[in-house]
Amino acid sequence: MLLAVDVGNTNIKFGFFDGEELVTTIRLSTDKKKTSDEYAVELYTLLKVFPVKGEYKDITGSIISSVVPIVTGRIKDAIFHVFGIEAIVVGPGIKTGLNIKIEDPSTLGADLVVGGVAANSIYQSPCIVISMGTATVWSVIDQSGAMIGGPIAPGVAISLDAMTQNSALLTSVALEAPKSVIGKSTEKSIKAGVVLGFACMIDGMIDKIESELGAECSIIATGGLASTIIPNCSHKIDIKDDLILQGLRIIYNKNAT
Repeated sequence: MLLAVDVGNTNIKFGFFDGEELVTTIRLSTDKKKTSDEYAVELYTLLKVFPVKGEYKDITGSIISSVVPIVTGRIKDAIFHVFGIEAIVVGPGIKTGLNIKIEDPSTLGADLVVGGVAANSIYQSPCIVISMGTATVWSVIDQSGAMIGGPIAPGVAISLDAMTQNSALLTSVALEAPKSVIGKSTEKSIKAGVVLGFACMIDGMIDKIESELGAECSIIATGGLASTIIPNCSHKIDIKDDLILQGLRIIYNKNAT
C-alpha cells in the first residue's frame, strides 16, 4: 500500500492507496507548533479510530506534497515513527513528467505541480485546475499538456474572515448558497456576495482563460470549499476532491525504484 500526504495551510490530508484504489482518507489540522512526535501520536490515534484496510506492514511507500515547509520534515518523521518508512517529498530532483512553462518553475507550489500531473493523466488538455484553499488558484494547462501559469485570488474563507473582522456590523455566516442573489437580510446578503460572488468570479476567469487560449478547456476543481462554490457556477466543472492524492500516486510510481 501507498500513503500519499497533502500538506496544506489548513489541513493535512492522508490518502491510503491499494494499487490505484484510494481506500481511506483521514485529516489532521496543520499546526506549525506541533512536533513530529505530536503528529505521530495524532496519526496513530486517528488510524485506531478510522482503520486502514490491511495492516501497517502493508504500507510500503509514502510520498508528501507540502506548501508548509516547516511542517514537511515533521510529517516525514512522523510517518517514519508510525510506519517505519522514508517518505519521498515532491520537490527538486523528483520526476513528475510535467512540462512547466512559467518564468521561474521553482516557485510553483508542490500542490499545483501535483494537481497538474493528475489533470494531465485523467483529463483531456487543455484544462484548468481550480484549487480552492487558503487561496483560489487557477492552474492552466495548454493544448500540449504544459503548465503555463494562471491567476491567484484570495480564498473564500480568508475573504469572509477579512470582511467580518474589519466591520463592526457584519458577522460571519455559514458558507452556503442562498436561494436568491438579492439578499433580504444581512446574513443572506453576505452569503450571496461570498458564495455566489466567488462562483461568478470563477466563471468569469474561466471565460477569460479560454478566450486567451483560444480553446475550450476541461475544468476541474479541488479543495475544501469546491463543493460549496462550484455547484453555483454556470460552467461544467468536475469536482475532484482526491486530485492531489491521485497526482501523488502517479508521481510516486514514476520515482519508485
